[in-house]
Amino acid sequence: MLFENYVEVQNYYKSQPWIALLLLGFALLFLLRQFGETYIQPLFFASVYSAMAAYHKECRELKRQHFDSMKNQQSADPELRKKGVLRILEIGPGPGYNFEFYPANSQLTVAEVNPFFQKQFFAQQSQYPHIKMERFIVGFAEDMKDVEDNSVDIVVSTMVLCSVRSIERALKEIQRVLVPGGKYYYWEHIREAEYKSVLFVQHLFSYTFYDLVFGCKLNRTSDEVIKNDKGFSQVDQQRFRTPLKGGLYAILIIHSSHVKGIATK
Repeated sequence: MLFENYVEVQNYYKSQPWIALLLLGFALLFLLRQFGETYIQPLFFASVYSAMAAYHKECRELKRQHFDSMKNQQSADPELRKKGVLRILEIGPGPGYNFEFYPANSQLTVAEVNPFFQKQFFAQQSQYPHIKMERFIVGFAEDMKDVEDNSVDIVVSTMVLCSVRSIERALKEIQRVLVPGGKYYYWEHIREAEYKSVLFVQHLFSYTFYDLVFGCKLNRTSDEVIKNDKGFSQVDQQRFRTPLKGGLYAILIIHSSHVKGIATK
């Protein structure tokens, strides 16, 4: 009797393949919810991030112009200022695409939540001997307890605020570690403001699979949050679009809306 019931159930599922797919989907969702943030998603993201090299290549000159004023900044520390040294903290450096924009004699500390980026990061860092690597800290932007108060001249984040747990808490930490008058250089993709169809896709992706797979929310208004934050004495920012191509690159329109800016503590 038990065997007959088993065969009957088996035949039913064979005739209804969508049920098996649905169960598989729920199982994958459960695994991502349980282990995605701590292991699966970081490992996957670090593995596929090399595809971002194309994005970096297309945006290189725009980023170079954005970071160009950094060379005119001076350290708040008198001794370091005499030596022309600038203390920089980069949040979420990934594989280290921003090394080329930093002034010579920079002292660099990084806070990276994804430990799987370390190998790529240090391979990239070896190509820039004029930058002194201070520390590689594995941790969240919202809790950089290993970085002292008023200890860095410049904080940098590129494509980071889309993935932090709380933009407001991350900004408070940035303000805490910056010296008075220190600069926060940011470059972030933001919520679409022009095309409603693109905004719909951003919402759809953000509330379904995109955050689970890539750890990224496409529909954040990081520009507005920074602009309205009272912890900065001045915010200079500009919305813009990254260069787009046809073909498969056209899908990048879902995060082509960007903001770049410099906020002063």
